[in-house]
Formats: sequence, C-alpha cells, structure tokens
Amino acid sequence: MSLGIDEVYRNARKLSMAVEQNLQRVSLMGAKEEDADALEDMRVKLEQVRGLISSMEQLVKQEPSAKRDLWKQKVANMRDEFSALEKSLDKELRRAGKNKGQEG
Repeated sequence: MSLGIDEVYRNARKLSMAVEQNLQRVSLMGAKEEDADALEDMRVKLEQVRGLISSMEQLVKQEPSAKRDLWKQKVANMRDEFSALEKSLDKELRRAGKNKGQEG
C-alpha cells in the first residue's frame, strides 16, 4: 500500500524539522570537524526530503480538484523550505571545512 499525500507530507515535515533543529544547534556552536557526521546525516535527510517533495508533486495531481490548490501551495512551501535548509547546510559544510583547515 502506498502512502497518501498526507503521510508523505508529514514525513517530509518531520525530516525538515529535524534538519532545521540540528542546523540551528551546529550554527550556534560553530561547525567543527567533529560535526562532520551530523552534517552528513542532515545531508542524507535533505535528500530524502527532496524525494518526498517529488512524490508529493506527483500525488497532488491525484487529489480532488477542491484540495489540489491547497496541496500545490503546501508542496511549494515545502520546496522553499527545502531550498533554505539546503543553503544553510551548504554554509555549515563550508564553515566546517574551513575550521578543519585551520585546525590542521
């Protein structure tokens, strides 16, 4: 049985929120070399979110017309949030790389 758009959206939100919280923690503490595993985990989760967004874009087409516009908006918002998280993660990865170079 495949997941409906509600479940896919919930899963994407959970992953996004986990990445956002971890990014905030790393950002406050300053990305360091020892954060490499956490940053890699966040990258993997964001890739999962990317896949879920793609799934939702397909599932929106199957929604009744009365709900389709609402879901299109939700998916667009999720895509925007994904882009912002991806940029933040890239920034922290660069920062961690710089810190690694300074320590070594």
